[in-house]
Amino acid sequence: MDIEEKAIQESNEILDAIENVSEEIRRLSDLFTRRLMEDKQKNVLIDTVTNGAQFAFIEPFLSDLILVLDRLDKEEGEFAESLKDELKDILFRRGVSEIPVSEGEAFNPSYMKAVRMVESEEVSEVTVNVISRKGYALSGKVIRPTEVIVARPV
Repeated sequence: MDIEEKAIQESNEILDAIENVSEEIRRLSDLFTRRLMEDKQKNVLIDTVTNGAQFAFIEPFLSDLILVLDRLDKEEGEFAESLKDELKDILFRRGVSEIPVSEGEAFNPSYMKAVRMVESEEVSEVTVNVISRKGYALSGKVIRPTEVIVARPV
């Protein structure tokens, strides 16, 4: 074998080695990408479970505070108003918000609860006629749906 053939053979061996290294880099890159995606999915799952557990733990307590707020809504006087405002402020600082519902809007069972139904010739779909009790949510999750009297078409 002469020098030229030996140089060609060594060049081919180097090219094969480079191709093997390139293939290994592609394989490791793919593995890294898959593991990164799995980690992101695990983190999302962990966050979902954690948030669900936190909501399940705090929801009964918030429901009880909302019942106290309901009772204060029925009371009159400066002291009752002061307590109601303070309790609302505490709830709102903790992420609790009133669910905005207005009379005349379409009934939505995802955040409303119909406590009574009346028939009306003035509506073409089931709509909120009267708001009985305010609804509240925490981070988009309904703690208590808005209780409404609905009007339905005759």
